[in-house]
Amino acid sequence: MGTMLETLPLHHIARVVSLLSRGQVVAYPTGTSYGLGVNALDQRALEQLSALKQRPEDKTYTVLLPEQHPERFVAWTDEERQVFAALRDRPLTLLVNTTDALQHLAKEGRVGVRTPDHPFTRELVTLTTFPVTATSANTSGETSACTLAEVEALAKEIRIYAVDGGSLVRCLPSTVAALENGRWRIVRNGDVTTQELEDARTSAHSPSSAAVP
Repeated sequence: MGTMLETLPLHHIARVVSLLSRGQVVAYPTGTSYGLGVNALDQRALEQLSALKQRPEDKTYTVLLPEQHPERFVAWTDEERQVFAALRDRPLTLLVNTTDALQHLAKEGRVGVRTPDHPFTRELVTLTTFPVTATSANTSGETSACTLAEVEALAKEIRIYAVDGGSLVRCLPSTVAALENGRWRIVRNGDVTTQELEDARTSAHSPSSAAVP
């Protein structure tokens, strides 16, 4: 069977938003590897994504939040929101409480929210009105895809639209962290250190940050 991959240039972001809104699977570059995106509110698209990744149904997905009104989807604290904003250019996934709208992706009441740490994802979140999954482009348990050729290996039975971000530098995955009782719990070690998280949290408490919107 031939490939079911269609490649798109980086600047075709409006088409990407349209594809996602219609339930399609889109591979896109992040700061660590290629991610697989679907509309996280579309149950059929989520099922298609799980089939593509051969992922157990009890495993959930991290998301990129739309920049406008993220509080529709997450019930994060001011502190979590400010730390996320301070480190939004770094590879970080924060575990935060969901609203009812994302309860279907929650695990123990929380969902992972991924920072938009690549120029493409930074623009994407300004144009979407729904959360987009930010899972790595790979079969569950395998190495994340860092090239379009590796993404193409997934496109056998389900069509994937891939945004051409070139070959991405293999590096540590995003740090997965949760703020619990005033302390950071690191769920997965990555490029962002506990010290960076603590520094961002300290800055969030400073008087100068009190007026941050």
